[in-house]
Amino acid sequence: MKKSLSFFFLYAFGFLKSLQFFGALAVPFYLDRLQFGYAEMFSLEALFAICVMAFEIPTGVIADRFGRKRSLFLGALAFGAGFALFGVARTLPALAAAEIVCALGMSLLSGADRALLYEAAKASGREHDAARIAARYDAFGTAGMLVAFPAGTLFAGSGLVPYLTTLGLVFVATGIACAFAAFAILPVKEPARTPLRGSALRAGIDGFRLIFRNASLTRFALNYAIVSSLTFFMYWLYQSLLIENRFPVGLMGFVPAGFNLAATILLLATGPIDRWLGTKNALFLSSLIPGLLYLSVALVPGLPMALIAIFGVTTLKAFRSPLLATLMNRHISDDNRATVLSGISMVERTLTAFLYPVAGLLTDRSLSWTFLAMGAITVLVSAFLRIDERHLETA
Repeated sequence: MKKSLSFFFLYAFGFLKSLQFFGALAVPFYLDRLQFGYAEMFSLEALFAICVMAFEIPTGVIADRFGRKRSLFLGALAFGAGFALFGVARTLPALAAAEIVCALGMSLLSGADRALLYEAAKASGREHDAARIAARYDAFGTAGMLVAFPAGTLFAGSGLVPYLTTLGLVFVATGIACAFAAFAILPVKEPARTPLRGSALRAGIDGFRLIFRNASLTRFALNYAIVSSLTFFMYWLYQSLLIENRFPVGLMGFVPAGFNLAATILLLATGPIDRWLGTKNALFLSSLIPGLLYLSVALVPGLPMALIAIFGVTTLKAFRSPLLATLMNRHISDDNRATVLSGISMVERTLTAFLYPVAGLLTDRSLSWTFLAMGAITVLVSAFLRIDERHLETA
């Protein structure tokens, strides 16, 4: 297969696994279908984050030992099975099982797709273009969400099926899309590399320790993990923010479609923006501005400010990911790349798991308090973990 076709199927994989028809309905799913509060909702999501954290290193080793493509295939199938189970689950044990299966799928995907993209770029003589290729992959992923989010909410508001039933069906449809993604990855030609030798557990531990043995990699990883975990919560809280501002549920999907479109455009412009601002400034502003927007939406009521904050936080979160991924990849050898990237994801998941119950308790009391706390921490992290020329020179 031509190398260009491998990129085509990788982009198709990114698109299909991102067809998350439930995406704009996750909060109504918990609040309306299951009658949960925020503390219960985020407790289940904390279970997901803890399981992903536990699975990250073992599944990273699977990707390094048996191949990225196999890891992505199995991950997409497990991810889809978990979503399908969500669609029919009604009891807490069944929902917990769905979270665990989804976590297994997520961890099999995590790191392996980034590693395969970077190695495919390197094998095709396009290593210098790796950031743009990673950004394009992310753009196809956000395009998938752009299609799926409004489709899911339009279906939920159509009246063709009872509303509470549609909240389950959108999860089933997402599971089917993930199954298609699994088969889309099969035609990809995986570049030859040195197979992982010796103890898999030792390789996983050594890969994780490498994050903290390289000063620049440590800063990149902590900057990525902390800011990413903080800005991630906007994907949950924007629905509550819109509901608080009396935004119609049937139209809610157009908001994430809009911010995913904005993210897609921003990702496709990563190269020019990076050259214009410089990498260190692009990374600093993409962490500082979300923190300021969190603070602003807490202090300035109304739908206009809410929409500005939603769009700003989500698009800048998407924008900074491929820039940091490329910087981190330059410090990692091919034989344990997926393991190290999974270790970085594990740091992010640990922080997210810790924040879930805190955010749930805060949100049950006041959405504004949650945004104030998230904003203050994000601004502080932007200042203390700022990436400067010293770190970029060693990259």
